[in-house]
Amino acid sequence: MKKLHIFLSLLLAFLCCSITSLKAETTKEIKTGVMDVKKIINNSTQGIKIGVIDVKKVINNSKYGQEVMKKLQKKYDELSAKIRAKTKELEALKQEIEKKSSLWSQEVKDKKQAEYQKLLRELRSMQEDAQFEMQQYEKELLDPVFKKLEAVLKDFVEKEGYDLILEKHQPGLYYVSPKIDLTSKITEIFNKYYDKDAKKSGAAKQ
Repeated sequence: MKKLHIFLSLLLAFLCCSITSLKAETTKEIKTGVMDVKKIINNSTQGIKIGVIDVKKVINNSKYGQEVMKKLQKKYDELSAKIRAKTKELEALKQEIEKKSSLWSQEVKDKKQAEYQKLLRELRSMQEDAQFEMQQYEKELLDPVFKKLEAVLKDFVEKEGYDLILEKHQPGLYYVSPKIDLTSKITEIFNKYYDKDAKKSGAAKQ
């Protein structure tokens, strides 16, 4: 499960950076590649409406995120079972070699060593393939979720009149007042979107 959270955190960290302004023109300043957030927030006195969200928290606490985690856990368990079986096979051969090699001829020893090396290569290949498969599956599951979240955010800022939505953990953002933290609100809206989406999917299957 820990590995799943690490994968998810990495992917979310990458995708979080893509959430930018969804409405109206805002004052921006680039300094060594990082947005000068302080200047933007100072301009809020001129009427710019700013909100902040923790994208990772929204996903993790949303029904979409929980559904993704269940599917990832199932896939992880399936792949882990195959790797454990191969590891057990390799360990059994290793013990056989350690216990019986003194009784074998050189020909048998060479044959068993070759068999061991073959199993070891298969295990390493299986582990690499499993990691790649998990990463691809995560992307397959998460990409549609982020697209839906972007749609929810776009609708929200248009209705509420926000000029700028910032990601809470982006570089240069050192403090966020609870008054402009929209994480809980967006999570609630996102869950309602999930419920409507689930109803549509259920109706389509009937």
